[in-house]
Amino acid sequence: MPSSSNVRKLTEGAICVAVAVVLSLFTLFHMPLGGSVTPFSTMPIIVIGLRHKWKWGVACALVFSLVQLMIGMGNVLAVPVKNLESMIICALLDYIIAYALLGFAGSIARRQKNDKLGMALGILLTAGFGRLFCSFLSGVVIWGPFAPEGWNVAVYSLVYNLAWCLPDTVITMVACLLLAQIRALGLFPSKNTGQLDRGLL
Repeated sequence: MPSSSNVRKLTEGAICVAVAVVLSLFTLFHMPLGGSVTPFSTMPIIVIGLRHKWKWGVACALVFSLVQLMIGMGNVLAVPVKNLESMIICALLDYIIAYALLGFAGSIARRQKNDKLGMALGILLTAGFGRLFCSFLSGVVIWGPFAPEGWNVAVYSLVYNLAWCLPDTVITMVACLLLAQIRALGLFPSKNTGQLDRGLL
């Protein structure tokens, strides 16, 4: 029988995933070939990683990634080369791996002595660099045929994905740093060892 601590964490995780999904449905702007800036839709997933051990963060991030995959299945089916391999690579790079990385933000943050720096670094490396790298690879391997004539595929993929990933990461980072000022949430690593047993409820 699961402990009350685990039940609280599961409940908290379910709430955060649900909030993240709802926020992801609202876009500040959407790129023509996929990729969008949202009102910090990844923040709830990062919050789980900051409050609890990495396994909870990654588990919630994987659930979120699968929901995003179902929502974005049209993009997977729109790959230039219509074969199963291309679709699987697209699903992995653009959704599953890209979002699963968010779960490690807390682990990265807790390795830093400075709370704000740790949080910012965790978000930068996961929501920022991690997702950008996955989308960049996907752009080169899968979406290369859509690069404008005369453009190097790698350069185009980098520029295209920076256009949405950079502002989305900045918005998420600012939102998380502001939310962390609420002490009761225990988001700053020095106030949360990763074994926080109290829930948000």
